[in-house]
Amino acid sequence: MKILHLAAGNRWTGAAAPAFAEVEALRAAGVDAHYAYVGGYKLEAKIGHHDFAHPLIRKAQNPVSFARSVQAVDTLVHRHGFDVVHAHLTYDHWLARLVARNHPFRIARTFHARRVLRNDPLSRALLGGTRHRFVVNADFLDTVRGAHFTPPPVDHRQFSPDGSSARALYDIASDETLVTVIGKLSAGRGFEEALLTFAVLRHLTPCRMMIIGHGEHRPVLEALTRELDVQREVIWAGYHEEDLAEHFRASDLLLFTARGSDEGHRAILEAMACGVPVATYPLEGVRALVSAESVAADRSPESLATTAAALLASDRHTLRAAHERSLDFGYDRAAARLIAVYDGLVQ
Repeated sequence: MKILHLAAGNRWTGAAAPAFAEVEALRAAGVDAHYAYVGGYKLEAKIGHHDFAHPLIRKAQNPVSFARSVQAVDTLVHRHGFDVVHAHLTYDHWLARLVARNHPFRIARTFHARRVLRNDPLSRALLGGTRHRFVVNADFLDTVRGAHFTPPPVDHRQFSPDGSSARALYDIASDETLVTVIGKLSAGRGFEEALLTFAVLRHLTPCRMMIIGHGEHRPVLEALTRELDVQREVIWAGYHEEDLAEHFRASDLLLFTARGSDEGHRAILEAMACGVPVATYPLEGVRALVSAESVAADRSPESLATTAAALLASDRHTLRAAHERSLDFGYDRAAARLIAVYDGLVQ
């Protein structure tokens, strides 16, 4: 079996990271899987050394560039003879449909966000010729007919409880409780809610907060820390990628208050893989990833703080328990889910 995944992204965010992880998972399972993406950016610097990663999708998205991308994908398909071309974004889906006119491969599509679940005639026509359908969020299954739930794969080689911690970098004592929130510092990404939750939580149990990420919204959030009088307890860690596991391992709990650009909630799975329990708002799809006691009763800082305090005090939510939960989302099981659908074993 030969599989090509298409993801017209140029950064290690959104659909790019989970799509690439699926390719790695398939290759680890012995499948000849490849990955095509937009070259010329930091993503190429990160993964360009892999001979199965092809930076052949054009940067610009206009008719001329689209035609050139179609030709590049067509050439790659002709060279390798792929059995399945798996699209992750709508742009990729159209690329696959155009290339399929010249080749007998099957088309697969993963839906990564609620906003792309459309029911207009053009979207129905595009999906009509798609053999395999997947969603990264279990709550999308009611919307995409015949879809299969394939959550973002977790690379346990990087994300595990074993290894160094970033606590020393920020002078965090070993006996201090640290809660973490992660994401792009933009409006609407849940950071206000996380800070409000922290302001309540610190009155329930002594703790500090680490914010992992960068973005234009930081001055607004810094002003909120001063308004809440928590500025001395908040650590601004900035953006981390290669050493992200070390930052998760420094944490006692992840607060999760809003969906990201990819709604598979990858941060939840990576934190759990490092042995970090998660306290989350009742967002779409989170109940398929975490235990019931990790989900707040409602979307309020008070409810989430109560949930977080209970998790921090619970002996059942140890490093081992969170890590074992994450094993359901590791590379081996992710590959098995995909292969079963590709092979037609799941009806």
